[in-house]
Amino acid sequence: MRAPHYSKNTNEIFSPEFINDPFPLYAHLRAEKPISEIGNSGFFLVTSSEFIREILKREEDFSANLVGVLYKTSEGFPGSFDFPDTGATSVIATADGEDHARHRKILSPAFTQQALVNFENYIRDIAQEGLNELLFDRGGSCIQFIEKIPALAVAKLLGLPCGESDQFTKWAMIGGYMLAGEVSAKELENLARETSAMKSYLSMHFDQSHCLDSTISKPLLKLLHSECNEGTITKDEAIGISVILFGAGGESTSALMGSCIFYLASLPKIQEELRSNLQLIDKFIEEVIRLSPPFKFHYRSVRSSCKIGSYDFLPGQKLMLSWDSANRDETIFEDSDNFSLNRKRPKNHMGFGRGSHFCLGAVLARLETKVMIEELINRTSNIRLQNTPSYFTSIFVRRFNSLNISIEI
Repeated sequence: MRAPHYSKNTNEIFSPEFINDPFPLYAHLRAEKPISEIGNSGFFLVTSSEFIREILKREEDFSANLVGVLYKTSEGFPGSFDFPDTGATSVIATADGEDHARHRKILSPAFTQQALVNFENYIRDIAQEGLNELLFDRGGSCIQFIEKIPALAVAKLLGLPCGESDQFTKWAMIGGYMLAGEVSAKELENLARETSAMKSYLSMHFDQSHCLDSTISKPLLKLLHSECNEGTITKDEAIGISVILFGAGGESTSALMGSCIFYLASLPKIQEELRSNLQLIDKFIEEVIRLSPPFKFHYRSVRSSCKIGSYDFLPGQKLMLSWDSANRDETIFEDSDNFSLNRKRPKNHMGFGRGSHFCLGAVLARLETKVMIEELINRTSNIRLQNTPSYFTSIFVRRFNSLNISIEI
């Protein structure tokens, strides 16, 4: 059976209403059309948790390679922007099989709780420095605060010098702009230039890996350089991995921090609970990830003719696996649209993916976010929203374009 169009209005996925609140439509799709084609784009939106979990398990049928993205055409309709097969979009999260396992084996030891235990102090220093400005003004915009922490954290792990914080923050956001779905040709040209500049910068420090930041024991660029010398990976792969780390580790964590501040400021009873018991912060973070995952979906492409449920797929077709929808699936979560600190399995969400492609940096993202919340709570007596926040216009990432808070000390 061919999957149906998900809406009579094929532009709906790009509408401000959908960007701000896609959840009513997701609930309808889960019940009526859990796999549905978006216009004539060749993309299929998967909203059922059951189907998403099955697709992630069947790597022989579905590839993580990023072969194309959904975008809004000049005519205003959903279309497919296809990438050339250069291998540049097949590292870490977008690699399959042996390539994915090889990349992950190299990096995994650097992202364990044990490896990051001494990294907490650095994160706390960045958080405290950024919070000082907010405290001085008794609030204001949180955007610079939440963007700077993860961007500098990734740069530190790579072994880069700390004096380029504004540039690191800018680079950390590039991926989200490229995947937003509404980017003009001129904007794409600018993003391409920035990406090229980032690659050149990373390549320079890769070649000078002996001069990297010595305050951490194993800078990732030095590790990647060593693996390259041993023939485990190529230099192109090493630079590609570094670029991915900036985007995946920078923008996604910044988005998560923004959502945490939003829920903390807009749910006074939850804020009061956390202030009286800091041990609840871990559960709070997981519930925020469930309700507002930083990345709304991930792409998969069909490798061979196959079926999911009663739906038929052909090679080359592309899927969008909606974490947004799966995390509110009524068959998995009771009272799925509401915030609760009392869930029996708080990590049973898909905000960090699932299976072999589970987010490599999940431990780091949780650590950074927890430190930020601890500092915010410990150094204030109350926070609240100054006005209604606005989201960055993107079909891919859920992060705030404006987020202003008032602070009581």
